[in-house]
Amino acid sequence: MESPSSVILETNKRYFVEDKFLIVNCFYDQKRIRPFLKDWIGLYPCDNVKLYEPLIFEYVMDHPRIDGSCFKIKFIPKLFAKSVHCSGKYQFVYVDSYSKIIATSDPIEFVHKNDCNCNNALSQSNCMVHIKIGQDINLVVQRLKCLETRLLEFEKGKQEAMQLNEQLVKKLKACEMLRSRGEQFIDGLYNALDQGKPVKLTNSKGHTRWVKRMRTTEIRNHVISTKTIRNDVYLTAIINTQEQEIQRLRAINNELSNTYLKYYEQPGHIYKSQITETDDREDVTQLKSFNIESISSEVKFIDESEFSDDYCE
Repeated sequence: MESPSSVILETNKRYFVEDKFLIVNCFYDQKRIRPFLKDWIGLYPCDNVKLYEPLIFEYVMDHPRIDGSCFKIKFIPKLFAKSVHCSGKYQFVYVDSYSKIIATSDPIEFVHKNDCNCNNALSQSNCMVHIKIGQDINLVVQRLKCLETRLLEFEKGKQEAMQLNEQLVKKLKACEMLRSRGEQFIDGLYNALDQGKPVKLTNSKGHTRWVKRMRTTEIRNHVISTKTIRNDVYLTAIINTQEQEIQRLRAINNELSNTYLKYYEQPGHIYKSQITETDDREDVTQLKSFNIESISSEVKFIDESEFSDDYCE
């Protein structure tokens, strides 16, 4: 940045807002600096110089040069009259093509030739600002209360989560203890069974059972005895069925015999006098043969060789 003495901005201390033109004299030290095409001068409030937000600006090279070292920069107050206030302080700032501040003018004021409402507008603006600030404060307070409520809920939820975590830890420890006891029980059971000792087991209902590991020969004998018992039961059931069938056939035989005798003993029957002892014997023989054939057709004797291991499993 060049030193402030290389460029001087000459202005009045006070300007009227109603003037058609406003002239700013810009003097250069030709030995130290010369103007470029994009050098410009802008108007800013003294207390808030935002380089890229001037109230108005003009390029230096767009205005006439006087005596080779002075430019007369013309501004039109009408263009920025709504942006300035009588109670404010402003200044002109010289900015080069590289957006560097080269020089600033002395503070200036803008006034109205007639009565103005700048102070009232300013007071109203300040009042609106205070109202907005109050609204913002109320909004912040409400937001703060909401955050405090959420914080209390969070703390409550945190405590509940911690209590639940403690309960889960206790249950986990109990499960670990049960698992350890179960492993110890299983190890002791296997050790006792490997030694061939009987083990007494009692469930939660108090029922007791003795457990012992069986050797290969004992398992085989147990299977054989189980098969024999099952074969005996099966054969007994078959015999009982056959005996019931024989009793049923005997009952049928008795009914047929009674019917036969009643038929031939009827009074006045033509065949009663012709019945001889030989015919009776033949009828009895036929009945006996009929009974034997019926029994032989109904009863089937089963050979033990027909049984397989499938019946005994």
